[in-house]
Amino acid sequence: MNKKGFTLVELLGVIIILSIIMLIAIPNITSILNKSKNDTYLTDARKLITQAEYLIRSSKVDKPASNQLLKITLSYLGTKDVSKDSDGNSYSLTDSYVVVVRKDGYLEYYVQLVATTDSGNKGIRLVHEDELQSDDRMNLIQKNIVSPSNSQIYTITGVTGTIQPY
Repeated sequence: MNKKGFTLVELLGVIIILSIIMLIAIPNITSILNKSKNDTYLTDARKLITQAEYLIRSSKVDKPASNQLLKITLSYLGTKDVSKDSDGNSYSLTDSYVVVVRKDGYLEYYVQLVATTDSGNKGIRLVHEDELQSDDRMNLIQKNIVSPSNSQIYTITGVTGTIQPY
């Protein structure tokens, strides 16, 4: 009698091997997806800084004087590319902004980007533009962000002048 097919032991062996592969692959895929979503926040934050730089260079917004801060909100920036995060949550038009300061004759940019979610908010709390490129940049994305007060903005930027809102 010629029997063709797989034995029960062979089938169980294949199922066990596939299960082990799945145990390794699923966490890695989840990690890659989360990193990609977080990278969207970093990319959008860089876009906000680029838009603020454009507004200043094109003289649509005056450069800050020494000891003065410009706070340019997302609603003023009007960037259509930056309206929703990777999960489809809208960015806050008032809590998302760029702060521009003049230090030693150079302009420095700080950005905050906040998306409103069902369970609170998520995004990047006010950071210097260089931090968006750092090795530790993925740790900048946080949940339940509280916007800094003016005194906290002064501490973060190192400038204690007046804040001119846009």
